[in-house]
Amino acid sequence: TCNMACTYCNADLSSRWEEEDRKFLGKVRTAESRLLKANQYDKMVKGLWAYLEKDDRYKILRRYHILGGEPFLLTELDDSIAFWETHPNINLTFSIITNLNIPTERFQKYVDRFERLVLDNKIWKLQITASLDAWGPQQEYVRYGLDLSLWQRNFELLVAKSWATLSINSTMSSLTIKHMPELIKNINHWNSLRSQETYTVDHVFNEPIQHSFQTVIGNIDNPYIFGNGVFNDAMDEILNLMPTYNIIQKSAKELMQSIADALVKSDRDLKQIEKFKKHLDSLDQRRNTNWRTLFAWLDNSFE
Repeated sequence: TCNMACTYCNADLSSRWEEEDRKFLGKVRTAESRLLKANQYDKMVKGLWAYLEKDDRYKILRRYHILGGEPFLLTELDDSIAFWETHPNINLTFSIITNLNIPTERFQKYVDRFERLVLDNKIWKLQITASLDAWGPQQEYVRYGLDLSLWQRNFELLVAKSWATLSINSTMSSLTIKHMPELIKNINHWNSLRSQETYTVDHVFNEPIQHSFQTVIGNIDNPYIFGNGVFNDAMDEILNLMPTYNIIQKSAKELMQSIADALVKSDRDLKQIEKFKKHLDSLDQRRNTNWRTLFAWLDNSFE
């Protein structure tokens, strides 16, 4: 389940994309044969809990990881929290990848439950990886369905929780690179709001917010099709804004530098650029949006 339809995604990974394809194409690309039937899924879930309980296996688990779509819309998240409420494991990291595009009142209830899990030593820590690529209305276009003000409200709720381990994961696409500097400025600001990282016998508090990222390759949003020059200024600003206070941040900056170098060395592909524009036109027809008002640079000639 996913309540967004990002420009670089598809119906294989997003239920909202699937709904769009059914409406406008009369079909979906999702491979139905890969989907579990209800009875198969129920059996698998029961088998998971039974496996963890047998011989107290849950006590040796170190990471419990839930991927998106959007975990905070799934009843399975409630089942997972309930399991660890009754099966404590002080060495466990409960990890969630989320779009954070959910009502704050609903989200707050989950945060409260996780806070009790951590502070009551039922788990070691909660690790939230929030997906966001850039900042501004351009990001709402790319991550279609996103309410950026809602995302910010939910994330800042977490920033105030010293026991929460936070990271932001970004997809660097043709439409997001120029608007990533504003996101990094916000990350730096949020980190300034956190006190000095501290350790206790059981927990770590105020860990720095980390920023991970990857480029879209082999996708229609691939930024390398534009060649040298289009993203140079944005990449320079991104690199200047990236902190290097710890080894993780230093490694991230080195990776970003390698992406900047690869963009400079890439060759412009005019056919792919025109194909990309047509793709955006088709999305605009579906969604009553207009990419030209948000990405004026893309409406220029690249001869």
